[in-house]
Amino acid sequence: MNKFYIQIVLFFLSVSVYLNNKILATELVPRTFTKTKSKKRYDTSQEIYEKNNHLLCTDPEELINAEKYMKEAVEHFKYHAMYLNGYQPIERNPNSSVFYFKKKHEGHIVEKIERRVHHPDKYNEVVNMSWNFDHATFPNARSVKRKIARVYNPNLVVMQQRYRRWRLGRQKYFYALASKITENTNLIVMVSADINDHHPSKKKYENKIIKNTNVFKIDIDSEDDIRKGKLQKTFVNIAGYLIQKYDQYVDITFVASIDGHSCI
Repeated sequence: MNKFYIQIVLFFLSVSVYLNNKILATELVPRTFTKTKSKKRYDTSQEIYEKNNHLLCTDPEELINAEKYMKEAVEHFKYHAMYLNGYQPIERNPNSSVFYFKKKHEGHIVEKIERRVHHPDKYNEVVNMSWNFDHATFPNARSVKRKIARVYNPNLVVMQQRYRRWRLGRQKYFYALASKITENTNLIVMVSADINDHHPSKKKYENKIIKNTNVFKIDIDSEDDIRKGKLQKTFVNIAGYLIQKYDQYVDITFVASIDGHSCI
């Protein structure tokens, strides 16, 4: 199995390790990775909010703009997550139950990964794990670290993610407005915006999916290594999870369009 499949599989294992650990590990990864891990408890949205309420935004206008920008992002995310219009299947390991799709959409690439797990009783744990900042995972990335940079409410934050494409590769990062939406299903949506993080790059970063970027503009007090340009900046046009519960299983769909990073 090549490194590409191993990285994608390990990402989905981290989402579903306690759902189908022995079967999934045997099916998708080498034997050296089949050891059963102990279960972890992942914080709820409210618990994460309480741990980070010192980062609470007190500007009511900024909150309104963040909610407005995220509302538009959610509609775009739903379209790319729920419909197969334009997607082409990508070659996969025939023994895998993970499916990969890619499409070109208005001059940019949108990627989709789908996985079904047969443990509907673990639905809430899957949701809490996906909305988790201490044990973050991301497709086709290593050494993923997340932190909350600003809080608007328990389900709406600005987050920073750092990661590497390869073990010895240059560290990358992005800032994104992130939201957890509970309707008939659960959505975890991330989208970059006009966020001034003081990176020295002269490149103009624009969201290629969300056109009305003037709605949400903020300034972030980033770390010195970002201000000095030591990290490569990436930009999330749209990304996130669609998690749907059925009687016999849970469907997990990951969608991403990121300038500077391929998830598959």
